[in-house]
Amino acid sequence: MYFLAGLILVCIGWIIQFYKTVVLKDKNINTYFLILYSVGVFFLVFGNLLTGDWASLILNLISAVLPLLIFLSLIRD
Repeated sequence: MYFLAGLILVCIGWIIQFYKTVVLKDKNINTYFLILYSVGVFFLVFGNLLTGDWASLILNLISAVLPLLIFLSLIRD
């Protein structure tokens, strides 16, 4: 269940970024993409924690923290 919720959020984030980049021709990173992607990956991390998959947990955690750092740098500007 957590994996499914996480992947749905990640896909929605990518759809938003795709629309903004390809259709609207805006090359900036969408903040909604960063938020949805990070939350989705945190769901994946939680799912990895429940299943005991530590390698995927660490990799997913890294891939969740990096977009959050970008988001924090965007809201500071």
